Amino acid sequence: MFGISKIAGMQREAMKSITANIMIADVDLNIRYMNNAVTDLLKEAGPDLKKELPRFDFDKLIGSNIDIFHKNPSHQRNMLAALKTQHRATIWIGHRAFDLIVTPLTNGAKTTGFVVEWSNARERLQNLDYQAQMVAISRSQGVIEFTTQGEIVSANANFLKAINYSMDEIKGRPHSILVEPGYAQSPEYKAFWDALRRGEVQSAEFTRYAKNGKAIFINASYNPILDAKGKVTKVVKFATDVTERVEAVSAIGEALTKLANGDLSFSLDQPFASDFESLRSTMNVALSQMRNTLGAVARSTAQIDMGTREISQSAEDLSRRTEQQAASLEETAAALDQITVNVSNAAKRAEEARRSASTASQNAERSGNVVADAVGAMSRIEASSNQISNIIGVIDEIAFQTNLLALNAGVEAARAGEAGKGFAVVAQEVRELAQRSAQAAKEIKELIRNSSSEVSTGVKLVSETGESLQTIRSNIVVVNEHMEAITSSAREQATGLSEVNAAVNQMDQVTQQNAAMVEETNAASATLAQETATLRDLIRHFELGQDATRTTSLPSSHSASSYQRTEAPARRASMR
Repeated sequence: MFGISKIAGMQREAMKSITANIMIADVDLNIRYMNNAVTDLLKEAGPDLKKELPRFDFDKLIGSNIDIFHKNPSHQRNMLAALKTQHRATIWIGHRAFDLIVTPLTNGAKTTGFVVEWSNARERLQNLDYQAQMVAISRSQGVIEFTTQGEIVSANANFLKAINYSMDEIKGRPHSILVEPGYAQSPEYKAFWDALRRGEVQSAEFTRYAKNGKAIFINASYNPILDAKGKVTKVVKFATDVTERVEAVSAIGEALTKLANGDLSFSLDQPFASDFESLRSTMNVALSQMRNTLGAVARSTAQIDMGTREISQSAEDLSRRTEQQAASLEETAAALDQITVNVSNAAKRAEEARRSASTASQNAERSGNVVADAVGAMSRIEASSNQISNIIGVIDEIAFQTNLLALNAGVEAARAGEAGKGFAVVAQEVRELAQRSAQAAKEIKELIRNSSSEVSTGVKLVSETGESLQTIRSNIVVVNEHMEAITSSAREQATGLSEVNAAVNQMDQVTQQNAAMVEETNAASATLAQETATLRDLIRHFELGQDATRTTSLPSSHSASSYQRTEAPARRASMR
């Protein structure tokens, strides 16, 4: 069995110091030795290896079996068992790649172990990738290489084809043969190469000149190439010939310039490169469509112009009529307001008259009652007067009898002579008293007769007054009923007039709103007319060519004032 104890000390020290990544395993594939280089390599990759290889433990590598580096160890074991010569392989562990060189150690015909040289395959794979990329770039782009002084070293077929030179014609010649002579002598050109020598990449779209003097346009980048010490050793340019694109863009630019100046009478007749021919076709189609569209717009503008003038005239007439209608409605509303006020006042006065008639009816009724009471009192007075007259009659009879008795007493006293003289005097006094009583009774009776006559006349007048008051009361009741009906009618009329007034006021508001909308419509018509005139002027700036479908003549331009709305008359009163 091969062991590290058999390696001489000098050999061990030499293997430690060499930069190759050396690992030695015995015939059973157990790791027996790792020099410093491979130790550093595996230690740096240790975390990534641990993620892919669960059995990997850097601290226990010495003595471990190389199976820990493989997910399918049997394949490697079978290959190593039959290995007689050096074997090269690349293994991937996660995203890391390692190049391995396995050399069997033999003692005669017997294999005693294996030496494995490890190396990080990243740089080798990157170089392969870079080489593949360069091949791909060389197939699609022009590549030319210069010294730091600008001398041409080499160029690929794409670049030579673009400049129409052969390699023998340009090798060793300066880069300046590809540029304009005046630019080659300029400070800008010197600064360009100074920047490259400082390691600064120069990328842009450049104008270069082919062998026949034809200008070609390239989209290129000049790339300084650095050595391990960071010094610029050469310059490599990658270029794409964009001459066809530039020529197409130039033609399109000229077309757009004409288009910007209003010229649509041309078309792009010179064919473009195949990649840009569809652009030329699209541009011609666009120009044709624009000519047709602007021709149609010109015709439509003329029609819009005529229609706008008709709309503007109609709007002016409608605005004038609407204003007149609004003024009439406003006057009607004002008159209805006044009528409503008058009817309301009449209704109030009718109501007051009805209340006055009702009060008069009540007073007449009370007066009738008073008259009835007066008639009763007069009747009672008349009855009392009759009773007094009867009593006076009795008094008159008494006075008559007293006078008669006094007369008889005087006769008897005269017969008695001297003895009856005193009695005769008394009888005379009694007779005189009776005569005075009779005279007084007669006067009282006459006064009572006159009073009774006046009382009868008063009773008759009071009765007539009562009848008249009753008639007045009846008439007042009738008047009160009429006033009640008049008041009710006036109230209903006032309500109706209020509703009519509200309706008229609403009509007035709507009419004023309509008038405002008509004014806005008129203003919009004026604005549309102005915009139409502006559009017509804009179309005149375009040259559409003879084949364009456009109007042969456009209506003359109208000043904006011809479309302006006549100012509506001022409203005489605001809405109530």
